[in-house]
Amino acid sequence: MKVKPGNVFDAFTKQMFGRVVVFADFLAHYADPMFVDEIDLNKIKPAPTHYIGKDGSERIADLIFQCPLKGGGNLMAVIVFEHQSGNLKKVPNKLLKYISAIWDAETKEGKKVLSAPYFIVLRTARKPYRKAFPKMSDSLPKRRDGKPLGKLVEIEYDVVDLPAWDFHELVGGTVLRLALGILHKMTGGAEDEFPEALLPLREISDSGQKIELTQELLLFVGKALSAHNRRLEEAAVGEALKPIFQDKEKTMIKSFFEEREDIAEARGEAKGKTEGKTEAVLTCLRARFHRIPKGTEKVILQMKDPTALDSWIAHAATCQSIDEFAKALK
Repeated sequence: MKVKPGNVFDAFTKQMFGRVVVFADFLAHYADPMFVDEIDLNKIKPAPTHYIGKDGSERIADLIFQCPLKGGGNLMAVIVFEHQSGNLKKVPNKLLKYISAIWDAETKEGKKVLSAPYFIVLRTARKPYRKAFPKMSDSLPKRRDGKPLGKLVEIEYDVVDLPAWDFHELVGGTVLRLALGILHKMTGGAEDEFPEALLPLREISDSGQKIELTQELLLFVGKALSAHNRRLEEAAVGEALKPIFQDKEKTMIKSFFEEREDIAEARGEAKGKTEGKTEAVLTCLRARFHRIPKGTEKVILQMKDPTALDSWIAHAATCQSIDEFAKALK
């Protein structure tokens, strides 16, 4: 199954920016100074999970952090990740849901002073966003004079547009620059230049952390290239790591690619086994009942659990009708 590029980038962003130190670093260098000056950056922590509402788990890369204010109270900083080349029209409604859920949770907890909201959209795409940022009023009816109808509450937000940056002007700590640099290269049309984005790794003195980050970054690059029907070549990895590890990278490269080959081989074997069992179920049903309803066939083809398929093979051989078999799938 082909991986969607957006899923790959979303997962990587959550992985990197989910680290409090990276998120605080991002705020300090790219957020509105008016808000940053009020925050105690050393006390930032992830917001309680129930603050984002029941559907929060569906938003894989949207991160919410509770930021204590120097003068008392909290600010809820939300980073919304948008990997797209289109518009931002869904953002205002999404942010309205966020702040409503946060305030509702805080009200139920008996808080007299609610958290101040600050929304920042990190957008990556092939081109910078040149239009006016969408507003809630864009989705509402208009009066006869063309102005929005109703008493409106607009959601304000900042947008950090990655393609608009000069790669060499990225600022922040090492991990932040690594994350932003790789995102820049993988979304800005310069995928073959990703070795340059890895160079900040040289600043890390802890060898264990350096190797861990290298593996995380290479895994992302490999998945991003795969999402665009390209492969991460061993020669390209060698070129990227040689300036960083100075000829000590060969063992890492070998283990990295061997591990990927082992995983791919295991997946291939598992896929072959399930495909064989899927075909056994279908063959048995066709031989006994001649025709399989499309809905039933679709459920069978989507099943990847070999244990479940073994059970279905036995049931296909003993059931009295195709309807009886279909009921067992529910």
